[in-house]
Amino acid sequence: MRAIVLGSLLVIMHSLESTLFQYIRIGGIGPNFMIMIIVSFALLRGSKEGMIIGAFSGLLYDISFGMHIGPTLLSYMFIGFVCGKFNKNFYRENFIIPFICTLISSLFYGAVNIMAFILRGKLSFVYFIKSIIIPELIYTITLSLIIYQIAYLINEKIEEHEKSSRNIF
Repeated sequence: MRAIVLGSLLVIMHSLESTLFQYIRIGGIGPNFMIMIIVSFALLRGSKEGMIIGAFSGLLYDISFGMHIGPTLLSYMFIGFVCGKFNKNFYRENFIIPFICTLISSLFYGAVNIMAFILRGKLSFVYFIKSIIIPELIYTITLSLIIYQIAYLINEKIEEHEKSSRNIF
């Protein structure tokens, strides 16, 4: 049940992010919904599931938009693993940790993209930071609080369904 719901959620969000959510861009910059989902479910479910969700999200992205399969997959998987490590040390109702994790994850993902462009020799470093990373970061962390609340509700419904389907006295 959990795998079907989360897999469907990722496929739907990936489809929406590449089609419909193009219309909510501000100045050509849009939020990274996949990072928001990875961070949210990694914090709610732990590093193992965060890593799996990150790998699946990265694979979807690399298949759809990437020139190679692997860079985004590894980045998202790392984000899911690291954010999932905070699972045991925070209260699920707390919204500060998801906000901070999304902030750091977006910065990490931006740094990985900068490194990829530097390796190709195609980067104006200051332009990339000011025009792409900072606006995307602000947009992503602003919406992350809403996405975390939705992910929290989805996770509660899944756990409720799993608890009722078990045959425990």
